[in-house]
Amino acid sequence: MTRGLVRLSSVLVLCTVPLGAQAEDPDCVLSANEIYARASPSVVQVATLSIDLFLVEGRVAMNTGTGFVLEQGYIATNYHVIADSKIIVVFNGGSMIEAAVVGIDPTLDVAVLKVTGGQYFSDAPLEFSNDAQAEIGQQAFAVGFPLGIGKSMSSGIVSGVGRVLRQTTSSWLSPYIQTDAAISPGNSGGPLLNSCGLVIGMITSNISNSGAENIAFAIPTEVLRPVITALVEEGHVSRPWHGLYGQMTAFPILQVLGVPRSAWEEQSGFLIETVEPGSAADRAGLTGGVWPMMWGGAEVLLGGDVITHVNGVRITSMEIAMNSVRGIEIGEIVELKALRNGVPFSVSVEIEERPIMPQELEVYRRARQR
Repeated sequence: MTRGLVRLSSVLVLCTVPLGAQAEDPDCVLSANEIYARASPSVVQVATLSIDLFLVEGRVAMNTGTGFVLEQGYIATNYHVIADSKIIVVFNGGSMIEAAVVGIDPTLDVAVLKVTGGQYFSDAPLEFSNDAQAEIGQQAFAVGFPLGIGKSMSSGIVSGVGRVLRQTTSSWLSPYIQTDAAISPGNSGGPLLNSCGLVIGMITSNISNSGAENIAFAIPTEVLRPVITALVEEGHVSRPWHGLYGQMTAFPILQVLGVPRSAWEEQSGFLIETVEPGSAADRAGLTGGVWPMMWGGAEVLLGGDVITHVNGVRITSMEIAMNSVRGIEIGEIVELKALRNGVPFSVSVEIEERPIMPQELEVYRRARQR
């Protein structure tokens, strides 16, 4: 497996309950074979063919991943499974049906397909768990097509929640479920199930660094559900474009920046590392960092502005920062208070809709090559 973070190659849930509803988690503990028997008919293999028109050698690429069936012929999978594909075919058992793209969300790595010809794979689409956050220690089951060798199930537990993957400048707003269930390339887009056989997430990546074992990630239902709804209804996801990437100013960072200990609390906030060109942050004149430093095993860019307030709310934790940004709407005027070299300033800016970023598309093109 490729070293590093591997992208492994559903809509409010269009499931057996009416649109807008979700399955309530019953008090049940099904056996592993019962969970597989219930889920298996609705888990499909997604095979794609893409052609790079600017290459001769290596221009044709084939890829496989996993998807799961929703109502009305829709199928949920990862975007990187179908990125740039000319042909998409879905397999389940002995059946093979061509599928078309309904909508993509490269920001979260989600795609929704629909099989053609009015054919459905399953009369029992998978149901989502309710939006309560997955809990560490609960059982987790992954059904998919690892390495394309056939439909398989692996099991483990939810080993972490709220994990942030450092991939794109939007990653900090989309925390993941971590699981130790065995995940391989080909599992991408498949369901992560709880002990009731309900979907708690969509498998999307794992870590395969030397020394890393059983560390995989899934998009949780509370994040996934509104994205799939938007893809089915609109074909895309509308997001406010703030254009910021960064992290909270941990005390050691403040110390490196030379902030006196007596001012740590006053000058703490959200440290801006990068600002996307053309975004609201860019138009507001906010600046990112320029001095790289390793902190906690990851690179941090120092020297950027520090946001202390968003619409009057003091930013004292990453949770508050994420909730503040998630509450922003397209067209809203946002009032910010920030520090630049320790000097406070205020700025306001109107939020526009975030376009699909070419850099994010490239992230998933590279993922298909692994």
